[in-house]
Amino acid sequence: MKRDWGAPADTAMMTIVHDALRRDLRQLQVHLAAEPPADRRPALAEHITWLMRFLRAHHSGEDSGLYPALRAANPAAGPLVDAMDVEHQAIHPPMEALEALAPQWRRSGSSQDRRALLASLDELAETLLPHLAREEAEAMPLVSASLTQRQWHDWDQRYNIAPKSLSVLAEEGNWLLDGLEGQRRRTVLDQVPLLPRLVVLYVFGPRYRRHAAARWGGRASTPASRAGGNRTSR
Repeated sequence: MKRDWGAPADTAMMTIVHDALRRDLRQLQVHLAAEPPADRRPALAEHITWLMRFLRAHHSGEDSGLYPALRAANPAAGPLVDAMDVEHQAIHPPMEALEALAPQWRRSGSSQDRRALLASLDELAETLLPHLAREEAEAMPLVSASLTQRQWHDWDQRYNIAPKSLSVLAEEGNWLLDGLEGQRRRTVLDQVPLLPRLVVLYVFGPRYRRHAAARWGGRASTPASRAGGNRTSR
């Protein structure tokens, strides 16, 4: 399908990325609310570290490329861009805490370390989830109104694709596809040309599924539409 590069930026991928973050944050909260089996602890701790690395790169790409482009194209968007930066900064402390606590819990396996890890996950949810919702409701419509599909594509390629190896991109791609169906699945797959897509799905896909089974115990991922709700107990 030929793309209309002059059309308004299609930001559907942003919500798909956000929903994957919501899904896994909720999954982690649920799995750490009680003592998980010892054989799943390394995979859960490793996934927390992976998720924070992904989130850090995701925000860096926005801060370095997307929002400066929006500000340049639409100076009236400046106050919202500033607000996005403030919210990103507020998300850093719980991310840093999780990056320190996950390997600590992996080593110790103690209930105290697990509870501290869960508290930091809750703190991250309190700052991250409202930010994701605001970004979708306020920032992405401005991006679509101010940037073309070419500008969006060029930003994505430069900041989200080019700096990463094939194995990293394949892990991220299969993570995004986890639980997706219909048009949302096609949206992700359409980002990748046919031959690399086959590599992502059939060479790296089994590895992703092994990793997912190791951390979640073989359970299916929580549907994104139900993720991010408040936990009522630990």
